[in-house]
Amino acid sequence: MTVATLYRQCVRKLQPVYSVAEARALSYDLLSHFAGLSRTHLYAFPDTELTDAAAARIQEGIAALRRHKPLQYITGEALFCGFPIAVNEAVLIPRPETEELVRWVVSRFQPAVVVGSTPNILDICTGSGCIAVALAGLLPAADVHACDISPAALAVAQRNAERNGVAVRVFRYDLLAEPAFDWQVDCIICNPPYVRQSEKAQMSPSILRYEPSEALFVDDSDPLIFYRAIAGFARQYLRAGGMIFMEINEALGNETKALFASCGFTNIELRKDINGRDRMISVEH
Repeated sequence: MTVATLYRQCVRKLQPVYSVAEARALSYDLLSHFAGLSRTHLYAFPDTELTDAAAARIQEGIAALRRHKPLQYITGEALFCGFPIAVNEAVLIPRPETEELVRWVVSRFQPAVVVGSTPNILDICTGSGCIAVALAGLLPAADVHACDISPAALAVAQRNAERNGVAVRVFRYDLLAEPAFDWQVDCIICNPPYVRQSEKAQMSPSILRYEPSEALFVDDSDPLIFYRAIAGFARQYLRAGGMIFMEINEALGNETKALFASCGFTNIELRKDINGRDRMISVEH
């Protein structure tokens, strides 16, 4: 079967579920990944014959997409800040908003690294390790650590550190249980669970069916539970003058600011993402 024939089949099968533009983009992504051909090749040589194995994998991918399975879980990878990140259903899919958070941290710490400092950075709730991997790659002089409560997520994070050739210490840690730590850090970065259960109705089936709920959702009765835990952790283990950078629920920006202010943190900055939503916050110890 040729690239052109399978592409047309793919678009036709996906259109009942996705818009025309989405169906076309997903079709090219599937073909490119499983046929091992660049998009340029697919455009330029539509009569390229696919192997039976590649065609079968693409057909499986089409069926999965029709069930709303995210493309990244089908291909097993995502691109984050230029780094290839392996993903599976044990971890969240890296998102562009999180890239913005990473760039914020880099802009804050890169000058210090240039003059010879070695910041100690801890990524809490690391999931796939995408944040830690990107920071270790973009700030090679930094000492980067990554923790999570999920052994399955930690296995993915370790794999991603090795895949990208960066030094990240990966370890299990239960933030809510607050076991003792024996060292201090200069920077904490975290993308914790923050979506309220009541907000599920606004989310797509691809997220609700496939992404790990424990990495996404919190009870409406205490939506800032992880931020309160981060504040308590930081008061013990973040050095004076150290900073915390976090993704937040866009509906709870003021509440999150107030929480950290009440815990004695200063220089609190709420920042909007590229879509103009309150999605990030930084505080200083």
